[in-house]
Amino acid sequence: MNRLENDLLFLNTDENSIQNESDLRKELVEKSKKLSHIFSSSKDGITLFNQENELVEINQACCDIFEITREEILHMKIGHHVQPKGRKEFEKMMRRLSETGYVRGQLPIRLANGKEKVIELSITSHAYKDLNLSIIRDITSERALFEELMENKDKFNSIFEHALDGILIWNNDRMIVDANAAACKLFNLTTEEIRNYNLFDFLEGNSVSKGKVFQHQLEEKGEIRADLEFTMAGGEKKFLEFTSKKSIHGGLYMTIYRDITETKAMIAEIKQSEERFRRLFEGALDGMAIIHENGLIKDVNHAFVNMVNLDKDYLIDCHYNEIKGDCDIIWDLQSPNGRNGEGKRWDPETGTAHTYSFTVSFQIYPNHHLVIVRDVSKIKEAEEIAKKTETSNVLSELAAGVAHEIRNPLSSIKAFLQLLKGNDSVNQDLLNVVGTEMKEVEEFVNEFLLLSKREVVSYDQVNLTELLTQISESLSEKAAEHNVDIIMKSDHDIHCLCIRSHIRQALFNIIENGIESMLSGGTLSLSITLSSKSMILIEVTDEGAGIPHQIINKLGEPYYHTSDKGTGLGLMVSYKVIEEHGGSITVTSKDNVGTRFVIGLPLECKRKEQEGKRRSKSGHEKERKHD
Repeated sequence: MNRLENDLLFLNTDENSIQNESDLRKELVEKSKKLSHIFSSSKDGITLFNQENELVEINQACCDIFEITREEILHMKIGHHVQPKGRKEFEKMMRRLSETGYVRGQLPIRLANGKEKVIELSITSHAYKDLNLSIIRDITSERALFEELMENKDKFNSIFEHALDGILIWNNDRMIVDANAAACKLFNLTTEEIRNYNLFDFLEGNSVSKGKVFQHQLEEKGEIRADLEFTMAGGEKKFLEFTSKKSIHGGLYMTIYRDITETKAMIAEIKQSEERFRRLFEGALDGMAIIHENGLIKDVNHAFVNMVNLDKDYLIDCHYNEIKGDCDIIWDLQSPNGRNGEGKRWDPETGTAHTYSFTVSFQIYPNHHLVIVRDVSKIKEAEEIAKKTETSNVLSELAAGVAHEIRNPLSSIKAFLQLLKGNDSVNQDLLNVVGTEMKEVEEFVNEFLLLSKREVVSYDQVNLTELLTQISESLSEKAAEHNVDIIMKSDHDIHCLCIRSHIRQALFNIIENGIESMLSGGTLSLSITLSSKSMILIEVTDEGAGIPHQIINKLGEPYYHTSDKGTGLGLMVSYKVIEEHGGSITVTSKDNVGTRFVIGLPLECKRKEQEGKRRSKSGHEKERKHD
């Protein structure tokens, strides 16, 4: 800067010759200081270069722009850093400089460190003697911002013109300023026509008042999303969903419209269908449950709640396996035609088991299945009663004839055995074996007599607690042979009006079966309780191998039994005896865990009805014999 200052001290000295030499010097020094300050503190780069483009002087801002030292840059010529793609423009600027004395342009540069920038270069020819003055401004960030703005503008224009949704630009008076092609098509107008419309020209009736409310909300919040019924040019009604933005540019507003007329109608139809389904769902006599594919119950109707006897709040989000019971239903293996099944569910409050049929319809809506449950207990009970009655009648007639034919020769054989007993000429050991076998035959005949309904019996008040104790004692030797411990549980004596011999035979058969089922030993539990509904519950629980599921429903029929030996006649007798006393037998079993028989007996059996039926049957038999 010293040389520049010295040169400036001598500028225009002739023009100021009138003034005092000392005043002139002071003034020039002051101006020199000001120029020096501007030169050194300017944010823009300032250079002086000669006609050969050699740099003579630079300021610090110039060094900062080019990111090199003053000594390095003074060895360069003006335009040294201009990139090849800007070289022609620079040369053109230098030619214009010689013609016009001033040029200005933007050039790309590359620094020594590889960084790229954009500068704005202004050159004044012969600004000082034969030196040219250049002012350099770094506009890299400004150029990037400008390019970004231009890019955004292009994007907006592209979106505006090609958007599938209608877009309107409007002013404070709600007059439409601009519209894209989709908006023109939506409102049935051309671009020129739609610019003559006010937004409220498309509203009628209640939509006008709603539109004013929405505009007020728009002014308060700056943006809104809503939907209204619009009347298009030509009178067509459409429901449009719209989003409005306040003051996007120059006090203008932008609204994006989407036609939801069909969607609105579809939603209304879906709601109507949902309401119809809900009424059918809640009013159905069959139990219905909607379960997620992971097994969680999402909704149930009133009938389902009553069937399972659980609160609806408990059922929601409860896993289906927790409440389905012993039902053969597969809900997690989907099938195009659905699945169905059947099974029983034990009600601990009533002490009874209900039979239900199930149907599963998969994917009634995504990831959800519909389970329909119907209580078929009465139907199944009627079928079983009809089946067992028919079987029982046939067996009764057969049993009566067989028992009669066997009893007479059996009595003779027993008499001869008594005569042979003590005879030294007869092997007494073999005689005892024959006697034992005769007892089994006699018990077999007694069971036939129970089936035949020919035996004349009477009802008595029986202490069932005491009867169970006697049966367990009589079977204690057999239990010991099978390594079985019999445990009896009862709080007090419970009496029942029943046929003692029949009830004893029924309980004896069930308890004996339980002992025989435990091949590896274990514990047989007996319990007798009085339920709240005047029913006596007798439970016989063993720790045997269990009864296969497919056999449980067949128990009580001929030839179905729980052990490897026998004909199933003992269980049939037990079922028949309990049934004739107005009771029921329920069986539950798990493989390798054990089986539980629950015998339910009323406190007072219908003795008169049973005896009346027996007398009536006996009379008919006498008539048949007489005939």
